[in-house]
Order: sequence, then structure tokens, then C-alpha cells
Amino acid sequence: MFEKNLNEAARKSRQRLLISLMFVVILILGGAVVFLLTQAALTPSSTSPQVEAEEQDTATPASQGPVDQATEPTSEKVIQSRSSGEVVQAISRYEQELEPTIKSDGFNNWDAALRSDFSARQDKLIAHLANGETDIAFEEANQLIADASAAVLGFEAAFDEAMSDARTAYEADDFTGAEIPVKRALELKPEDSLAFELADRIKKLPEILDIMEKARIARVENNLEQELKLSSQIIQIDPRRTLYQDRINEIEILLTERRFETIVTAGLAASQAEQLKALNNAYEQARLLYPKREETQNLAALLVELKRKLTFRQFVKQGDTAIREDNWKTALDLYQNAVAFYPDNAEVQETVILSQKIVQYSKEIGGFLQDPNRLSNVGVRKAAEQTIEAADLYTSMSPALANDLDQLAKEIVRQNTEIEVLVFSDKLTNVSVRGVGKVGLVDQYKIRLKPGDYIFEGKREGFRTKSVRITISPEDRQVKVTVVSDERI
Repeated sequence: MFEKNLNEAARKSRQRLLISLMFVVILILGGAVVFLLTQAALTPSSTSPQVEAEEQDTATPASQGPVDQATEPTSEKVIQSRSSGEVVQAISRYEQELEPTIKSDGFNNWDAALRSDFSARQDKLIAHLANGETDIAFEEANQLIADASAAVLGFEAAFDEAMSDARTAYEADDFTGAEIPVKRALELKPEDSLAFELADRIKKLPEILDIMEKARIARVENNLEQELKLSSQIIQIDPRRTLYQDRINEIEILLTERRFETIVTAGLAASQAEQLKALNNAYEQARLLYPKREETQNLAALLVELKRKLTFRQFVKQGDTAIREDNWKTALDLYQNAVAFYPDNAEVQETVILSQKIVQYSKEIGGFLQDPNRLSNVGVRKAAEQTIEAADLYTSMSPALANDLDQLAKEIVRQNTEIEVLVFSDKLTNVSVRGVGKVGLVDQYKIRLKPGDYIFEGKREGFRTKSVRITISPEDRQVKVTVVSDERI
């Protein structure tokens, strides 16, 4: 824009200057001719014109020196001390550094008259430059830069003051006091991001103030959940309100503590009520919040103890069921598991001992009944009788034991009831019962023997020994055996 105006003004100025120079040259030439003619007429010497011409020549350079612009004849060309390039450079500086601000809408809103003045002064100095008046143009350009710089500083100061007032009012939560200066700031700099951001925050201030009041009421009422919700809304709208972020952190800690206390209380109640699942849930929640807290460790201990107690009771309960079912072997296993949890429980210890005795006697009696024939043996019979005597104390608690004991007693009687045995021989054979005694030389002999296996032997001189094996059953009424040694050697 400047180059175009400058070229146009220069073109017109050159035309005017050319005409003026031609007119000046004509005047100078005419004056010179008149002067020479006059001198020639007044000086008769042939050498005078030459001397005067020489004096005129030597005087001419002196007249070309610096001449005060005020005293210089208007008909002569004024020599400028500033070049057009310097002026152009000054004007370019103005256009690059200051003019964008001055020509902005915001500057116009700030001082439209000053903006018009700068524009007129700019056109004026361009005209001076186009007319070749570089010194005047340079001086005016510098003055324009100085005045424009001061104006721009004033403009920036006005913007900064508006922003400062808006921020101060906003920080004081004064919506009205903030709205006016921020509008002024946007009038000065509509595209300024900071002003736009501040205006946006101020626009939301009524909403924030409403939420802040609700948060205050919630705090007075100790409604931490509601206060946390409202404080979070405030931070979401305006993250710069760090006090509310601090309050959020504080509330979260308070709510966590409150929740922890509730969890611990619930855990203690669950422990008292022996609710294993509820206690376990309480412990897990407490462990997630504060794993190293003493209360958490207490819940862990209560959980272990409750598991131990309930497991113990379960074993005892199952053991009692086994006893009612007269299954003392199972009962013994269950009570031994129970006593592992509470070794000092006297009742359980007694039940274990009782179960052991009943299981032991049942096993011993079962052993006798498994091979009842042995009961005819004196030693085996005595051992069985001793077992019966010792086990009789426990028969009232175990019908199965009582039944086995009764069966053993009967079996002892059966196995020790003597059965009549008729021995037939030839009176030549000496008959004996191995392990029992001699029968002698008989042709028929009656003896009584207990049920069992016996070997009758018959011996005779010159004949092979005759052995006859018989089995006497408790069910037998009479057993016959013939023993005759009649096979010669």
C-alpha cells in the first residue's frame, strides 16, 4: 500500500519538479545573459570580462555549500541531508511494528480519533517523501513512530488493566465486577486467547457460585457425599479452583475413613454373629483400603478364629451324628480332627478317649468272633472273657458293641460246652487223644470234648500208628470215632 502511494506521489512530483526546473533554468540563463552584457558594457578592458568570469567561476563552488533552508531562495533546489532510503526504512518499521496494532478494530475501539490522526500523518509524510522533502519526511516518520509507540503502550496498558480488573473481580467471585472489564478487554483484543478464556470462565461464574453455595450447605450439614459431588462439579467447570480440589482430597480421605470404620464395625458384628461370609467380605474390603491397619489385622485374626471355631463345630457335629449312628470309627476320626483345633477342650478329649475305647473293644471282639473256634482254648477264652468284662462298661453307648459282646459271650459258652464222643477200638490198640490224654485199650469208650479239631491216635506193637482226625462242632450232640491199628509194619 505504501509503495503504491509512494510511486503515485513520486510520479506527480517529478512532473511538477521538471516544470519548475525548466522554469528556473530559463530564468538563470536569462539573468546570466543580462549580467554579462551589462558587465561588458561597463568594462572597456578586453581582459575584464575574463577576470570577472574567473571570479564568477571561483565563487560558484562556494555558493554550492550548505545553505540554511530558511534563507535559501525558493527558486533554487534544496539539498536534503536524509536519503529517501532512510525515510522508507523508518516508514517500514512503523508499518511492520506499529501499524498492525493501530489499524486493528480493538485500537479503533480504544481511540478512533488517534487512529485517524496516525493515518493522516502517515499520508502526509509519504507526500513529503514523494516531493523529495526527505528531511521533513524523516523527522515526521520518527515522530510518528515515537507517538505510535506511546499509543500502542497505552493501548496495551488499557488491555492489561481491563484483564487485571476482570481477574481480580473473578477471583473475588464478583460476576458483575468481572463482566464489564473482560468485555472491555475483548473489545480491545477480540482474538486474544487469554481474554477469551477468562471471559468463558466469568460466564460460568454464576453457575459456579450456585454450586459453591450448595457445597457450603452440604458441608454445614456434614453431607460429605453431596459436598464431594458438588466440589467435583466445580473443579470440572473451573480446574483452577484448587481449594476445592484440596477439599475433594480431604473428603475422599474422610469418606474412606468412614467407610473403613463401617466395614470394621460390620466385621466385628459378623464375628459376633459367627457369619463367616460377612466377616470374610469385611476383611477383604478393609484389606483393600488399609492393609496394615491394626483393625484390619484384628479382622484377619477374627476371621481365622471363626473359621477355626466353625470347622471345629462342624467336626463335632458330624462326630455326634456318627455316634448317634453307632459309627464309632468315623466318630473317632472326626473328633480327632476337632481336637486338633482345640487340644485343651476337655469334652472333646473325653469323647476321643471314649471313641477309642469303643473302637478298640469292637475290634478285639470282632477278632474273637472272626475265629470262634479259638475260644475253646483256655488262654483265648480267658482273654475273651477279660475283653467282655472291660467292654461291658461301654455297651450302653454302643448297641453294636453290646451286640458283639453278647455274641462273644454266647460263643464262649458254645465253644466250651463239651460234646459226647464215642470211641470204638479193638482192645488191642492203645488209644489216645493228642493234646488231651489217653483213652487206653478199649472196645468202646465215652469221653466229653469241647468243640474243635482233634487227632485220635492208636498204637499197637508191630503195627503202624493209626491217626484219626475229627472235628467237633458246637451243634453236634454226639460224635463217634473208631481207632484201630491193624496195619502191620
